[in-house]
Amino acid sequence: MQLSIHYYVLKLSKQASRLYEGFREKLIDIQNAKFPIESSPDSRTSLKPLAQETQLRKFLNLTDQHFTHYFEQDPLRLVVVGEKEYLSIFEELTIHREAMIGTIKGDYAATSTHDLGKIVWPAVKEAISGTTENALRDLAEAARMNKMVSGIDAVGQSAATNPGSTLYVEDDYHVKGSVNKTDHSLVFSKYVNLVDVLDDIVDIIIENVLEMGGNVIFLKNGSLISHERIALVLRG
Repeated sequence: MQLSIHYYVLKLSKQASRLYEGFREKLIDIQNAKFPIESSPDSRTSLKPLAQETQLRKFLNLTDQHFTHYFEQDPLRLVVVGEKEYLSIFEELTIHREAMIGTIKGDYAATSTHDLGKIVWPAVKEAISGTTENALRDLAEAARMNKMVSGIDAVGQSAATNPGSTLYVEDDYHVKGSVNKTDHSLVFSKYVNLVDVLDDIVDIIIENVLEMGGNVIFLKNGSLISHERIALVLRG
């Protein structure tokens, strides 16, 4: 299972478990027959510690079972958010441990979907990027050796035909449009809705690079001005 900017977030709390589908920092709250899952009123009362833990385990096990329904349809990576006790028990019980790319400790029960996306995305981005130390130095060296292309057009063309490349892109760089699957040319459109990952050329390029065994390094805005905000270092 490869890394992607498309992922799940599972938020655990005393009141309920909620599931979100994420695209970069944007989260969609999934609300249907499976989620959210309300906890049993008994688990919120003053039960004895052993009984409380038993109730909690049942609740988190049910959460994991409901998540399986989505994971089997679309096996994306997962970030789990919740207080330490919830995270610890969930990691012990879940059958999806290999899909987890991070946990975020804390009580986020009252956190809005918008704010939660801003909290979770850095953890996903770090999992995708790995270390970004000396990134600009490595980019400059690749340019000196003529192993780099920059600008959205050149990168879009090269990303689809060069496996194992490393993409450098600014955090908030978005371009409305799509990529032609036949000749890999870019189709720009000011009418496209960026809520869908497939409507953002930059996100499509990121997915292409990851699918072809490459790496993606996200850099702060303004870091790649001289490269038109995006650059690709070719392998070899």
